[in-house]
Amino acid sequence: MSLGRRHFKLSRGLIIAALVLASLLATTSSIAATPRATGIYGGVIVVGRGVAGARLGMTRAQVVARLGPPVSEMPNLGMSYEALPPKNPHGQFDVALQGGRVRMFIISPRSTWRLANGIHIFASGAIARLMHCYGQRLKPTRIEDGERVYRITERYLGRTVWTEFYVEHFGPRASVYGFDLLFPLTR
Repeated sequence: MSLGRRHFKLSRGLIIAALVLASLLATTSSIAATPRATGIYGGVIVVGRGVAGARLGMTRAQVVARLGPPVSEMPNLGMSYEALPPKNPHGQFDVALQGGRVRMFIISPRSTWRLANGIHIFASGAIARLMHCYGQRLKPTRIEDGERVYRITERYLGRTVWTEFYVEHFGPRASVYGFDLLFPLTR
């Protein structure tokens, strides 16, 4: 288990916790500084590049120009584009920032998310279709806490990019329960 991956997992957990806290604070506040978006619950994912028209490396302002204002936000950490329950009992679309730029997209199950090639990533049979489409580029990987992901590694803007599909088990019949698109942290 490398220190870099351990740091990544901790950072991912902290980002998610911070975004959830920001969502809770935003929904309980009676004063809204800016109009809030109704949420984004689906769209097109471009492997190794971006989600719903936003791309890795964009500034916060560029993301807001493309996607609109977030439902909630933690300054300098990230933006959340999904409403909390009861409006949205399933689904997550968060944009994590590092140094004021997009470092990661985090998505949880919603049938309306698909890859640019048409594969609905949370639909039954998605892993088999990904295997057929990406072949040896789709690598089964266990991250440091034992979670299983299928990962596609690419380069974008001179950096390594991971497109990750979280699964309960490996194999063509596996179901995807989570998705990340990110620049991994460097040591």
